[in-house]
Amino acid sequence: MSADRTHSGPVVSGFDGSQEAERAVRWAAAEAKARGLGLLLAHAGDAAEVEPAQRRLASMAEALERSDPGLDVRTVVRDGTPDQVLTAVADETDAAMIVLGESHTGMFARAVSGSTESGVTKTAGRPVVVVRGEQPPPDGPVILGTDGSEQSAEAAGFAFDFAARHGLTVHAVHVARMPIWGPASEPLLGGPVLDPSPGLPQEVADELVARQLKPWQERYPDVAVEMVHGIGPASQALTVQSSEAALLVVGRSDHGDLRRLLLGSISDDALHHAHCPVAVVRSQPVG
Repeated sequence: MSADRTHSGPVVSGFDGSQEAERAVRWAAAEAKARGLGLLLAHAGDAAEVEPAQRRLASMAEALERSDPGLDVRTVVRDGTPDQVLTAVADETDAAMIVLGESHTGMFARAVSGSTESGVTKTAGRPVVVVRGEQPPPDGPVILGTDGSEQSAEAAGFAFDFAARHGLTVHAVHVARMPIWGPASEPLLGGPVLDPSPGLPQEVADELVARQLKPWQERYPDVAVEMVHGIGPASQALTVQSSEAALLVVGRSDHGDLRRLLLGSISDDALHHAHCPVAVVRSQPVG
């Protein structure tokens, strides 16, 4: 089990006045209340946008305080790109998580320049939640994408903690790794391009996942867990499972941008195709 990495600061939520951002802010407010934390609304822009941005933030903060007088809401406007501002503010405040709304960047634009969601999840040293899809059912499960690897270890901890706070079950979705043949490494891509290792038999993969989940089940004994064998590619299996879920939780490791572009990323796919809010929890190097 990976070491705990808790953050005691507020929930940071990006807000630009859009409907998607407002929905994300309200999700963030509910989560901040559930955790007994404050909420910090952040806006990224240039100097010409400061005053209108401050007015939008103030109006949103007032609306939240009216609906929940006990919630501590603060606002900040910074110059810079959304991913730069959100990660900087989160680092400065030791934020528990970053929450943002889904963007509508096209597939080609995402491949060339990326998206705010991908940019934040790539650099943030804390969980990032992207609020997308339809309104999730209040009693839907927490879907955890896991394969027993270190990449999904911290995601498992986040999933169990979230489920315990909200009285939900965890569905641990696992797709056995299939063999992919190709060159073992490519220096320009920062490491292996294709995975030459053999696929894992289902029973071996199940054992790895069970071993990873065991300490979290012991820590959260009231959280019911259901093992789900996904069908097809992992990203497709998770997308299917997310249709009736309260939250989808996936891990993310540090890979080069070009390698991710060529091979794809389960977390990136989830951010743009899942039917419910998505939490991306980066694996952190040990030591």
